[in-house]
Amino acid sequence: MAKMKNITITDVAKDAGVSIKTVSRVINQEKEVAAITREKVLKTIKKLDFKPNKDARGLRSKKSFLIGIVYDNPNKYYLSDIQSGALKACAGTNYNIVLQECKYKSKDINHVIGKFISNAGLNGIVLTPPLSDNAKLLGYLEKQNIFVSLIAPPNLSKFELWASGNDEEAAMSMTNKIIALGHKKIGFVYGHKDHSASHQRYYGFHKALMEADIAINQNWIFKGDFSFDSGYKAAQSLFKLRNRPSALFCSNDSMAAGVIKYAYQNNKNIPKDLSITGFDDSMIAEEIWPSLTTVRQPVEAMAKHAIECIISKIDPMSHKVPFSKVFSAEIITRESLIKKT
Repeated sequence: MAKMKNITITDVAKDAGVSIKTVSRVINQEKEVAAITREKVLKTIKKLDFKPNKDARGLRSKKSFLIGIVYDNPNKYYLSDIQSGALKACAGTNYNIVLQECKYKSKDINHVIGKFISNAGLNGIVLTPPLSDNAKLLGYLEKQNIFVSLIAPPNLSKFELWASGNDEEAAMSMTNKIIALGHKKIGFVYGHKDHSASHQRYYGFHKALMEADIAINQNWIFKGDFSFDSGYKAAQSLFKLRNRPSALFCSNDSMAAGVIKYAYQNNKNIPKDLSITGFDDSMIAEEIWPSLTTVRQPVEAMAKHAIECIISKIDPMSHKVPFSKVFSAEIITRESLIKKT
């Protein structure tokens, strides 16, 4: 069987009827190319399935083919989904990801992230919550020569590249499910106060109760920060109450797992003594017992899209995707939520 010929830049230039230098300029997104010529070269590249050499492209265009992901999140399951989605987006491309933890409350956050961008030679950067909520950081990055893509930003209309879920609507749907099972005494564990998603999930919970004409008991609203430990501490406060809710909606799965651990350590039966629901459908939702009824937030798909947005912006030959997208959530029913008897 004859070996297939490797398509070269010379082949592209010959087929398109332009010079090799012109093809190189198109590949490296240089401005000195007429729009009609650029379009002709791109069509030829696609037709011939030409794959430019990554190293050569990088040297000519000063591209590192690296996209950074910056995070500060106590939930390791969330970060795992972010990484998985990002790696899937990079599969089959020349791009790779670089992870950087950054404390969002750091006074020199702009300097830290600016140094990360410079040292790694990043071509794009993805911000995860709560960093995607940081107005000062976003203002700083707008002035830098880099593509920025956001996961779950608070103001969707203000930015070009982002991926988000509909937290308020999803939380409302979960609360309605709890109500439909006969629960009227419903508690809530708040997420991190600096995450916009925390507030949106509480708004959805609040709205569902109001529409069902169920009063909110402030004694049943507990502070958390999305960590397992904060869920455990919320349970300590909850089980000290004489008048307790029959169901508890936790703003993420890790906090719900913390509640379940404390309950069983103190001889409380889940879900007979307390029904529990979570949010995200992270790995822990299936790993704990009873397994957790939760909102499946497509975090992996959101991260994949956030990376694809940047690649689509940088590379004229890449697969094009919408620069912004809202992802739908769904309720996953498991053993931790039962009908109120």
